[in-house]
Amino acid sequence: AVRYTYQYRLIAELMARTEARFGPYQLQPYTGKMTSRRLNNEAIRGERINLMWSDAGHPNLDSQMIRIPFPLLKGLLGYRIFLIRKEDQPRFAAIRSLEELKQLRLGQGANWGDIKIYRHNGFDVTTGKDYQHLFHMLVSGRFDYFPRGLNEAPLEYAAQHERHPELAIEQTLLLVYRYPVFFYVSRNNPALAQRLSAGLEQMQADGSFDRFFFDYYRPVLEQAKLPGRRIFYLDNPFLPADTPLEHPELWLDPLKPLPPARQH
Repeated sequence: AVRYTYQYRLIAELMARTEARFGPYQLQPYTGKMTSRRLNNEAIRGERINLMWSDAGHPNLDSQMIRIPFPLLKGLLGYRIFLIRKEDQPRFAAIRSLEELKQLRLGQGANWGDIKIYRHNGFDVTTGKDYQHLFHMLVSGRFDYFPRGLNEAPLEYAAQHERHPELAIEQTLLLVYRYPVFFYVSRNNPALAQRLSAGLEQMQADGSFDRFFFDYYRPVLEQAKLPGRRIFYLDNPFLPADTPLEHPELWLDPLKPLPPARQH
C-alpha cells in the first residue's frame, strides 16, 4: 500500500546498512488482504510474517512479540489535524482552549487504539464501525471533527473530497500526544530484532535517520503549516514503559522549523 512506502524503504535501508555485520537477507512484503486483528495474530505466530509495525500500546503485541522501542515516524501519528465540514472552519478558528474543543464531538473508528487516549483526556468520542462510513458520518453531522495524523489527513482529503465536497482540512489547531509507531518482531527471530535495532541506532547516531524522515515527510509537514497552529497537548498513559520519552531528539518538535531541504 502506498501509505506504507516509508516503512518499506526504511526496512530496506536498515537491512542494507547492517549487511556487512549481519549477513545477506531477503525482503518479501506480505501483500495478502487481512484485517488488522488477523495480521497481528499472524505476526505473533511468526510463520508467514516475522516483522510488522504498529502504533504502540497493544497488550497482545507487547506481551507476545519483540518490541523495538524506537519511534519510526518521530511520533507523527500523534500529531493530529482535523478533517471537518468546510463551513465549520470559523468555529474551530475561534477555539482558544482544550476545554472549548472538548465541547465538540470527535469521530474515530470503532476499535482504534487512540480512542482510549481521547476518552482518558475527557473528549466526547463517537465511533463508526466502517472506515469509509466515517467520512459520511462527519459530513452528515454525526460528529464535528475527525482527528487524523499529519501524514493521513492530506491523503484522505484527496481521496474523499470529490464524493464529499463539504470536507475540509482544519487550518488552525493541532493536537499532540505521544503515539509512536514501533517495529514488532516475531519472538522466533531475535536476530532480526537485534539487526533492526543496530541499524536504527546507527542511523540515529550519524544523523541519517532524521535526513531519511524529513526527505520523505517534508511535503506533508510544510503543507500542515505547523508553526502557525495553536497546539494542545494530551496525556497518553497507555504507552509501554520503555517508550523513549526522555529523548526529545527522537520526536518531532512542532515548534521547530524544518531542517533545510537537501539538494539531491
